Amino acid sequence: MSIAVSAIVRPSRVHRCLLVGAGLSLFAAALAVGVFASVRFHAAWFQALLLAGAAAVLMHAGSGRAKTHRLDISGTGALVLTVQQGLRDAFAARQNIPGDADAAENADGVTLLPGSVVWPPLMLLRLESPGFGVRVLAVWRDSVEPGAWRALAVAVLAVGRRAAGETERLA
Repeated sequence: MSIAVSAIVRPSRVHRCLLVGAGLSLFAAALAVGVFASVRFHAAWFQALLLAGAAAVLMHAGSGRAKTHRLDISGTGALVLTVQQGLRDAFAARQNIPGDADAAENADGVTLLPGSVVWPPLMLLRLESPGFGVRVLAVWRDSVEPGAWRALAVAVLAVGRRAAGETERLA
């Protein structure tokens, strides 16, 4: 059975709303600590400043431009990740599609690491590439096409099981 999957992972609206909501709640906490606790505690302004700083970081993360990724999993379990929409993957170069050979050079071959999880609303993929180290790709259900979600989840689980089986045989 082939597990070849290609999915475009767009920025998630759910993730952005959660970040902005957490930032707003931290701003409210900073306001409450600054106004109500400043009478009783002499360092309340410092705590309010820390809360407001954390809120600003979350609000900035939720309002910034997130990158679109393309994740390709071949039939043999090789993963290729491109970081911009519009770039083609290494499969295009193998299939001799004209005009895509130079874009395939920008693709990153990555390895799926242990610790990656697949939950019904979210996949957290720990990926390692030789040039970039370890990074976590959060794939929310609303960031991929509805039909691609299930295929991607099955392919990730199959690649993870293959990798776990290979490490057990080597030990």
